[in-house]
Amino acid sequence: MSVGQGFLLTLKENIETVISETDNNIVAEIDKKPEELQKDLLRLANSKKDYNDIADEIYRLREERHQALAEEASKKGSKQRLEEMEQFLNDQSCELEEYDEQMVRRLIEKITVHDAGFVVEFKSCVEIDIIV
Repeated sequence: MSVGQGFLLTLKENIETVISETDNNIVAEIDKKPEELQKDLLRLANSKKDYNDIADEIYRLREERHQALAEEASKKGSKQRLEEMEQFLNDQSCELEEYDEQMVRRLIEKITVHDAGFVVEFKSCVEIDIIV
């Protein structure tokens, strides 16, 4: 296995681990709770009791659902960028022996230099801290 293939395999495994750690059908779980709370809300409203706490919880769950959907979309975007990066690297015909501007622009989002070294942030959202 070449260095490039090893890098690609490690990068893919790391990103897939991060994506799968948070991918546990949160939206479906959140969707169950408001149904129960709405029944309680109707029961309390019909009996003319205070239902503000339940209404607040329903609004909080709606916001939590919205955030979970946004996070899910972000993960799908990261996975798509990973697939594009993998395809690009697979299309390379040989190992790199010198600097390749096109590859750097396709793979790296930014490099941040600090006193102890630098941080390389890839377009796949993976960061590598290099200490010199």
